[in-house]
Amino acid sequence: MNEIKKEYKSKMKRKWGMAIDLDKCTGCGQCSLACSQENNMPVLKDDSYNPQRVSFMEVMKVINDRDVKYPDVNVAYILKMCQQCAGDGLKPIPPCVSVCLVVATDVGDDGVVSQIWSRCIGCRYCMSACPYEARVFNWWKPEYDKRKNGPSFIDSLNPDVSVASRGTVVKCTFCSHIWKKERDKAVAAGKLDINDVLYKPACAASCPTGAIVFGDLNDPTSEVAKLSKDKRAMRLVHTIDEKSAEEQAKWRKIKNYANPKVYYLSSKQWIRDMMRFK
Repeated sequence: MNEIKKEYKSKMKRKWGMAIDLDKCTGCGQCSLACSQENNMPVLKDDSYNPQRVSFMEVMKVINDRDVKYPDVNVAYILKMCQQCAGDGLKPIPPCVSVCLVVATDVGDDGVVSQIWSRCIGCRYCMSACPYEARVFNWWKPEYDKRKNGPSFIDSLNPDVSVASRGTVVKCTFCSHIWKKERDKAVAAGKLDINDVLYKPACAASCPTGAIVFGDLNDPTSEVAKLSKDKRAMRLVHTIDEKSAEEQAKWRKIKNYANPKVYYLSSKQWIRDMMRFK
């Protein structure tokens, strides 16, 4: 029994990351809808009232009409959600984790920044600390479609995810509950090494064009690791990647350095400039 217990507690070697190919994204919004359904976020009829809208993944439409004129105007879609910051190399503490008063948010050994909604007191310090504005506050009590006849949204709520109440902060967690469910299945089947378990979050599984790739950044053979090293790869408003090794080492010494694990890819220079807010 002790041997089995020791083997089950094997050290997590994977570091989950994501790569999003903006050249493939059509802005269909399927990823955002799948994310909301998977995490029990209500889908509203009128999405124009920002305080009431709660979405982990925002599909932002960007256009280069400030710099060019027709017919050279192009449109692109940038998916913005929690960038799963890893902190610096010595103290991997993301900015949001460092300010949480009640440890409602934390970062695991797999690099995923978690959020326990039932523990959150709604102080919103994490929202202020987040450099990507990727956290959302529930101003209103979630309301779900309740049809008397036929299927309704409330009938499809995910039992693996708790429903966030009014006055709490929510965010993307890379659908870590899916990994935990697959882990439990593997343990029941006799596989005790947690590193054997792979999974896909709802957004990556639902993308019709394959623009979202998810996997282990620590595995050099994985697709996401290869894409993160691609010459088209960049990180959102993260100009440190373009600096020298000495400058990067200096920046990483800053307390609670962000260091996101979400990479964007594009061959269009105007998108790259916009991502840098040039």
